[in-house]
Amino acid sequence: MKALIVDDEEDVRDSIRMLVDWEAYGITDILEASNGGAAMELIREERPEIVFTDMKMPGVDGLELLQWIEGECPGSKRIVISGYDDYTYMRRTIKHGGLDYLLKPINRGELLDALRNAVNSWRKEEEERRLSLKKNVEINQTMPAYWDKVLSSVVSQPGYFRSVAAELSAAFEWSGEQEFQVVLLPMDPLPRIVLRKFGRNLDLLHFLMTNICNEILGSVRSGFAFKHTDPNHGIVLLYTGDLNELDTKLVEMNDAFARILGTRFRFAYNRKTFVAEAMHLGFLQAMQAARSISFLQDAKWIYSGETASAQLGKRVVLADYGSRIAVAVYSGDLNKIEHAVAQWIKAIEQMQGVTLEHLKYWQYEYELLRDRILREANMEPTSTENPLFISPSIFPIDSEGRLSLADMHREWTETFGQMGNWLRKVRPKENNVIYAVKQYIDANYRENLLLQEVAGQFFVSREYVSRKFKQEFNENISDYLERVRIEHAKALLSNMQYSISSVAEMVGYQDARYFSKIFGKLTGMSPREYRKKTGSAKA
Repeated sequence: MKALIVDDEEDVRDSIRMLVDWEAYGITDILEASNGGAAMELIREERPEIVFTDMKMPGVDGLELLQWIEGECPGSKRIVISGYDDYTYMRRTIKHGGLDYLLKPINRGELLDALRNAVNSWRKEEEERRLSLKKNVEINQTMPAYWDKVLSSVVSQPGYFRSVAAELSAAFEWSGEQEFQVVLLPMDPLPRIVLRKFGRNLDLLHFLMTNICNEILGSVRSGFAFKHTDPNHGIVLLYTGDLNELDTKLVEMNDAFARILGTRFRFAYNRKTFVAEAMHLGFLQAMQAARSISFLQDAKWIYSGETASAQLGKRVVLADYGSRIAVAVYSGDLNKIEHAVAQWIKAIEQMQGVTLEHLKYWQYEYELLRDRILREANMEPTSTENPLFISPSIFPIDSEGRLSLADMHREWTETFGQMGNWLRKVRPKENNVIYAVKQYIDANYRENLLLQEVAGQFFVSREYVSRKFKQEFNENISDYLERVRIEHAKALLSNMQYSISSVAEMVGYQDARYFSKIFGKLTGMSPREYRKKTGSAKA
């Protein structure tokens, strides 16, 4: 054990040293500080179990030091030795966790009694911590998968608690009337620094993080952290301790994550408590709070029912930019790919917030876009020949919990550039150009497309494009363009707010009569007849 003596008078520090047989109390290191500021530095470095402090000192005084220790090193035992018989000082000493208030000149008997009480108190609490930690370790190491499954069911299935109440009471000392705070620690997406350390070994990461959480909780009676069996839910904390200390515990957990993993994580919960049988409601509230987490702005680490606010603003979908990216990939031109991706990134920058819901949907759209590019090039997306089938995390989260748009721009450009290079290797160059032309038409069918201008986009002649397109798709470019326009027109005709002339203009026809003629040629009926037949208008 270590003891720290804080007093601006050297003779007082010497007296305390000489009056105590330190080894008899198990104290091996005696530290000294002449003021509160120096004491803080020593406490940070040495973590002494016993602290003696004066009240009146230059700079940081004894009261400030006691208050600071209460938050920084709450397990230490504090004894005040003061020259002031002041009730206010004594009251504040007790308020900030002091065990005794001794007056100068120092009485050796009183000093030894105070030290004995402090040492006994610390040893008792240390034994409780040891037993609690041992119990936590046993639960975590011997039956982690079992408790993950049981507790996942408790928070996810209404009424499940009753079926395991006796078992939970024996293991965690929880009762049905006990109130819980359900806290969610989402694990997706993971910061890049964590992915580099753990790769695909996420079970080890979960084990490490739940152990850190449970060690800080200190006792299963104060709560328990476990990995939810649904990977979408990450880690769940069931907290039963003092609600006023919950945020402090979460900050302490994050500080530990930062030291060990190099990054912090977000917590989400509702400040309302729930009895054991209603924990599923607390879990739903925590998930609701987690939906408001934004990855675009500077990270806020704790999201509660009071602070959660989804700032979604304008919704941006990758599908609006996918055709441009696909055209660029088929062209094999890295500059075009970079420009197409930049337009997508710029759209994200203008959003008010990016939530997990956005990221999951963009992930889905990204995979659709990747598969579409490959399939339209007659490549099977799941082929073992395709090195891009399994995508890494496509959303780079930095150590501050933010989505790095600069890294995302660079990585998406590199990934689609690799896809373009791969397509060039497995398909003839002219085919890549023709598929790029097809994608260009798909993306720009609303425009007044001229064959000469389309060919010029890819630095080939109109004759070359016309001939190769016919060879590859067994269809003339003009026929393909008409078919694409009419397919889009069919969808628009289902919306009665659009007139037929408006639909014609929206799909690239300035002349409604000509549009009706082409529509009739391809469908066998007029736009008005099609609208009636599909039930979109009254006969």
